[in-house]
Amino acid sequence: MERKAYFLHPEIPPEGRQRTLRDGESADDTNLSEPLKSLAGDLGLIMRRAKKTPFTRIAQAATEYAKQFNADEAFYRAAYREFWERGADLGDYDVLESLSLEVGLDWSDLKPRLEAGEFDLEIQNQHDEAMKVGIWGVPGFVVDDGFFFTGAQPIEMFRLAVKRALDARKSGTAEGFGGIVIGEG
Repeated sequence: MERKAYFLHPEIPPEGRQRTLRDGESADDTNLSEPLKSLAGDLGLIMRRAKKTPFTRIAQAATEYAKQFNADEAFYRAAYREFWERGADLGDYDVLESLSLEVGLDWSDLKPRLEAGEFDLEIQNQHDEAMKVGIWGVPGFVVDDGFFFTGAQPIEMFRLAVKRALDARKSGTAEGFGGIVIGEG
């Protein structure tokens, strides 16, 4: 699996944005709405709705840095936990410092590289690539460069994507990215 950056809300400013409550939500309520609530529960994941939508480009850049040290999975998981379980602001340098140190990254090397925007072009290119192939949500998945789907999905969606990719390979119709949306037709 290769993890790439995608800007779900590119309009979010660097300081983040207070999340707008939806119908039926209260400021004190951190429960997710369906179907995400059920999917998370089925998988035993702790997921709470954050009060703030963070500016995630810095965290995505830090993930690019972590790839250089084969620490991107650990960094991603730590960031996921901090955001979904604790509501942490992933655009906050103090949060990113803590996460970096937790997974063994050198913050004194990483921070100036983030501040200089060293990874900005790479994560922008990844986002642009996702847009070109039709990814429009997170998480987004491309299987065997031929089938894609987005959003929190049950395991059956992954199985269907892999089955279709294997069938395409067996029939000789796998020709790289074909832009086939799983779940439509």
